[in-house]
Amino acid sequence: MKIYSIERVLNVLANIELRLQNIETCLHKSTNPESLQHDFIGAKEACEMLKLSLPTLYSKVSLREIPCFKKGNRLHFSKSELVEWISEGRKKSISEINQRALEIAKNMDRKKWH
Repeated sequence: MKIYSIERVLNVLANIELRLQNIETCLHKSTNPESLQHDFIGAKEACEMLKLSLPTLYSKVSLREIPCFKKGNRLHFSKSELVEWISEGRKKSISEINQRALEIAKNMDRKKWH
């Protein structure tokens, strides 16, 4: 068994305390309501993020194709909702479509014999 000096133990404990403070600071920043305000962007930033023109963005908003918030005459967009909206439009690859078709065919064969 190793024996540590008191100074060594105190140094280790100080290092642990410093690291714990850093973790607490990071957690506080991530759960701070002020950090949630940064999730919202305006129409111009949404256009840049989505690579759309402003008229196209307004058209999609009026058709309710894109998630947004309206406060008075201003539109606000949540970055996370825009990313989710983009992800929902993902097209499946040929191999994914073929794999799904095989799964459906197998299920149909099983149901046929039962």
